[in-house]
Amino acid sequence: MGTFFQQYGVEEARRNRIIRNIILSCVGLLVLGIIGYFVFHDYSEKQVAKRFLADVNAHRYEEAYRDWGCSRQHPCPNYDYGRFMEDWGPAKKITSPWTVSSVDSCRSFLTLNVKAAGAEVQSLSVQRSDGSLGYAPAPECQEKMWRWGQFFNRILGRSSDKS
Repeated sequence: MGTFFQQYGVEEARRNRIIRNIILSCVGLLVLGIIGYFVFHDYSEKQVAKRFLADVNAHRYEEAYRDWGCSRQHPCPNYDYGRFMEDWGPAKKITSPWTVSSVDSCRSFLTLNVKAAGAEVQSLSVQRSDGSLGYAPAPECQEKMWRWGQFFNRILGRSSDKS
């Protein structure tokens, strides 16, 4: 009779631990999935822009023009190599390397605002469909969407560097 009462509730406690562990594992995987989505959603587009800026900063202009999707042998229809050199070449007289100042994620492309001392802020876009680089139509996405970064910056009292 003593062994019956010693085992009373042991199976139920074991089942409750298993259920709790399954629920916690599912919630943990969901949180990791959401974090992974936000961290890696724009990863490939950012890498295209970083490679382009690295080539421009290292004065490898032909490689940067290829990153743009053009070459001297096959120039872009509305953006030949001479115009590219006017916009990004040594004639620009910048005093610091090009850096990304802000990023805005649109549905079909990623907008990156890049700046360098001695030059105006340039808005670049990287298409999600093919990874092509070009000038963005605007410094920010014009479509309706949640602006979580701006929301948290306002709540935390940080100013965003959009200039």
